[in-house]
Amino acid sequence: MEDISQSMENVSLMDVDPLNKENITPMHSPNSKRQSPYKSPVSRPSIKISTKTQRLSNVCQLYFLDYYCDKFDYIINRRDRSDKVMSSLNHQDGLTPQQKNLEWKNYVSRERAYLRKKRLKPKHKDFEMITQVGQGGYGQVFLARKKDTKEICALKVLNKGLLIKLNETKHVLTERDILTNTRSDWLVKLLYAFQDAEKVFLAMEFVPGGDFRTLLNNTGYLIPPHSRFYISEMLCAVNALHELGYIHRDLKPENFLIDSKGHIKLTDFGLASGSISKERIESMKLKLRDFSDYKTNFNFDLPSININERQKIFKNFQTSTANFANSIVGSPDYMALDVLEGASYDFTIDYWSLGCILFESLCGYPPFSGSKQEETYYNLKHWEKTLRRPQTKDGRYVFSDRTWQLITKLITKPSLRFKNFSQIKKMHYFNKKTPPFTPQLDNEEDAGYFDDFEDEESMMKYKDVFERQNYNEKLLMGSKKLKNSNFIGFTFKHKSNPNNKFAELNTNMNSNPLATLY
Repeated sequence: MEDISQSMENVSLMDVDPLNKENITPMHSPNSKRQSPYKSPVSRPSIKISTKTQRLSNVCQLYFLDYYCDKFDYIINRRDRSDKVMSSLNHQDGLTPQQKNLEWKNYVSRERAYLRKKRLKPKHKDFEMITQVGQGGYGQVFLARKKDTKEICALKVLNKGLLIKLNETKHVLTERDILTNTRSDWLVKLLYAFQDAEKVFLAMEFVPGGDFRTLLNNTGYLIPPHSRFYISEMLCAVNALHELGYIHRDLKPENFLIDSKGHIKLTDFGLASGSISKERIESMKLKLRDFSDYKTNFNFDLPSININERQKIFKNFQTSTANFANSIVGSPDYMALDVLEGASYDFTIDYWSLGCILFESLCGYPPFSGSKQEETYYNLKHWEKTLRRPQTKDGRYVFSDRTWQLITKLITKPSLRFKNFSQIKKMHYFNKKTPPFTPQLDNEEDAGYFDDFEDEESMMKYKDVFERQNYNEKLLMGSKKLKNSNFIGFTFKHKSNPNNKFAELNTNMNSNPLATLY
């Protein structure tokens, strides 16, 4: 022990510069001829950290931060509850000591039950499926209710094997990360995320008014004040995503949902991770190249066609595809040319997409649409010639001057686009309006604004989606057992109930200190 103490003393004396009582690092040491006791740091080659490792590191940090914050919150709240219960018992003169002791034991028992429940991870069996409201190539979306809390949610169920096989894992994890980080009312909230051996589950806030695509399909187009309201809210929603540090990259009418009060919420963040699949981009770049001279083989003078004829062309194209639920895959209707050409880009590419959506909401067709996909690619390739202010049969312009000014500042070269949200807000185009459409809902389980998945006629539009899903599932035949490491850090439980628009759950014990915790 003496030897150890002596060596520690020696180390302490060595570590203190006699010229200064503070330790001095080599970087800040005074000029001196004597040898510094510190050795120069050993230079090591820089190690490139993979995206997967970076995400796992972030997930780990967030997990422990969330864990301890939640722990301290619980301890503080438990102390408040305990004090309140104790005070209440002490002021009840009519209770005997035995009765007070029994009440205290009951309270402690409820606290234990609450702690046990906090440790439980969500499971599929915890949810009651009400009806299907969505279908995709990797899974389904159901309107569901959590059995214990009675929360209504949209439960997205995705096949793990397909996600891994088709290299979509990153997109799902990105969506999960964005949803857990957002506190904005403009973005759909995540309530729970969990997994089992074969599937991953995202239980999200249910937005009952359907999506903006359905609204446009039902109305054809909107009057200017209504379009102004929706594009204003869409810009706010996209700005909320940009403030989180993400670019959406794949905005389209289907990504905007309408809540019970008629306001917009942005969803579907799978492609907001920094890159769209290389195969998809390469495929679209080839089409752009192939169709650059398409007009020489086809007599289609776009600018001379009036708005009524363009609406008819777009409607016929939608009908011929028989699959508008998934028509955007491989279609450049709303995607900025910068992305398709493989050029460098920033968050302003989302402004291009919003300009296309505003154009369609007023005219009934996207600005570069044609009767065939080849025409759409040609129109986009030559957008400076084909983007024209629509006219009626008698030659009147459809857009007001300020509307056209906004569109041409959204759909333009990167150098001429709006540089930030503040610039957009200064446009004279905007003013605050009440929602033009408010969903008429019978109750919180009303899914009437979504497709009926039990109706054969309604399901015809999903024919290609079901066929693709069947094809994808065949790819999994004979696959090896899945590794759990692919979805590390996926589980999530929210701490409040932002979803219930019709009735608040009575979970606050503070209102009655002797009430149950549930």
